[in-house]
Amino acid sequence: MKRYHFCYLLIIALLFVSCRKDNHNSDNTGYILRDEVVFSRHNIRSPLSAPGSDLDRVTPYDWVDWGVGTAHLTARGARIEQKMGNWFREDLNRENHDMYASLNADNTLIYSNVKQRTIRTAENFLVGFGKDLQVYHLPQDDDGMDPLFHPAYTVMNDNLERRIIAEMNEIGGVAGTADEPYKGIWAAVEKISDEIRYMEDVIGFKESPYAEENQLEHLPLKEMSIILEKGEEPGMTGDYKLVNSIADAVVLQYYETGKAFGKDISLDDMRRIGKVKTVYDEVIFTTPATAILISNPLVKKIKEEICDTTRKFTFLCGHDSNIASITSALRMKLPQTANAVEFSSPIGSKIVFRRYKKGNSEFIDVKLIYAAVSQLRETQEISISNPPMILPIDFDGLSRNADGFYNMEDVIQRFDETIAEFESLAR
Repeated sequence: MKRYHFCYLLIIALLFVSCRKDNHNSDNTGYILRDEVVFSRHNIRSPLSAPGSDLDRVTPYDWVDWGVGTAHLTARGARIEQKMGNWFREDLNRENHDMYASLNADNTLIYSNVKQRTIRTAENFLVGFGKDLQVYHLPQDDDGMDPLFHPAYTVMNDNLERRIIAEMNEIGGVAGTADEPYKGIWAAVEKISDEIRYMEDVIGFKESPYAEENQLEHLPLKEMSIILEKGEEPGMTGDYKLVNSIADAVVLQYYETGKAFGKDISLDDMRRIGKVKTVYDEVIFTTPATAILISNPLVKKIKEEICDTTRKFTFLCGHDSNIASITSALRMKLPQTANAVEFSSPIGSKIVFRRYKKGNSEFIDVKLIYAAVSQLRETQEISISNPPMILPIDFDGLSRNADGFYNMEDVIQRFDETIAEFESLAR
């Protein structure tokens, strides 16, 4: 029995190493890296809810002292992003030393949203990346959004609203009705009821001021309203919105302390809490019409950067909502993550598009790259010798060649199809 247990652990370890080293491309011989486009989620931040909100009242415990303002990049997040920048520097030097050496203000774009957490993420990436460049962003307004990164509906009408709600309900596999317009969404929430109950135990909900004031045994899951308005990002009000905010904060506190209110908690159990947030993001940001509508500015920008032969390196810094909508709109299949709390776009994760040339042909490779939980928790060095997690991202309906690359024409056609779908929906 012990022998079988040892073999099982050995297999798991080998799979983990494989993800870290990235063996997806079978042969890079003859492929020359021409440019790299990185879309990054910001790194570790404090919660979005300000002190004194319901988030403070749903637990009898004190949240960790984040040491920064609401929704700002933490000191740990800054350090981790510097280490990620170091890995990109080392990796790019390994792939094409001349390309890295030639990077300058004329052929490199570092562009972030106007939020403090995105600007500081980009700045700290540059520290590790080893290039003296400026981060471009619009004049900072921490309450505002750069239109490029704002996942907002640029068009909305009754037909679109009905379609979007129907697609959200499909996640739960149940159609909405006149009496229960969000029946499918609630069905999706019901599938994670065990995870929500587990999270209640972790935060001590029953002993919280919120539970006592409202005479509750459990977090309520009764009221919900979906917000679909032109000029605004998709939103939700009601009970599941609060549940999602709690899950977000517990995950962030785990990154900062490795615990949950002083309690040791395993990564598998943290993934249960991460799943609570995953379902919320799927409902709000990934359904087909929503994804196409709210990602259009970034889809166009990423295509432009990939095709710009004068640009050698692009770093765009936004949010997990951007990653969710971009990948869904382009019908990219995000891999289920390993060694991460979040299931698809971990904190600080990056979608990396690399354009290669071989002979007279051009090819694209796409990866999801993020710091492993141990690297986040222990602020380990992230380098060629201790790489981040590197997982392949596939395009639904597109095929890689024998060496593991996509033809560039196929990828650009997928971008063009997605842009055309937006134009059709926006009519």
